[in-house]
Amino acid sequence: MTNTERRIEKVLQEVETIHSFLHPLNDPDLRIRLFNARQRREDAVRMTVLQMSLAIEDLVDSLFWRVFAGHDPGSKKRKTKSTGIARELDELLTSGRMGFESKIRLARVVRILTKTQQRRLDVLRALRNKCAHHWMLDVVRKRRNKTRPAKRLLEYEGQNLFEIPALQGFMTTYSGIYLRLYEKYLS
Repeated sequence: MTNTERRIEKVLQEVETIHSFLHPLNDPDLRIRLFNARQRREDAVRMTVLQMSLAIEDLVDSLFWRVFAGHDPGSKKRKTKSTGIARELDELLTSGRMGFESKIRLARVVRILTKTQQRRLDVLRALRNKCAHHWMLDVVRKRRNKTRPAKRLLEYEGQNLFEIPALQGFMTTYSGIYLRLYEKYLS
């Protein structure tokens, strides 16, 4: 076994240990093990949605730096934050007063995003908010309006996000948006 292979194995063991803190899979009661396995799946889906959202939001912030403060992505130096527009931009982006929804809108106004990307990021934002504000995600929510059928909490394009094909479609869409934004950042 190579040094790199040993390091990979060590990291994977650490990941398993971390998972077992919340959701151990060694309980003798099979119902509890099944519950914990399902919770791990929920954590994996939650992490996928949150990671993609965070990656895109961070890239949009970087594009704002480029558009509003003239930051050159090839430069290792960002314009100093102590001067005018850079300080105000830094305050807007880091203070928490400008949420993801506002950033999506502003990015559309300054033509960082297309209308289609804006609509897709609104869907991502809604999914992210559900992941951030609900502990149990793999559930069906009853509708207040009895004439409309119950709906899963996490759906993407009408599909259960806990189904692998739906999650793959989600990743294809949002990794594509990320890559297009990254190309825009580098250009």
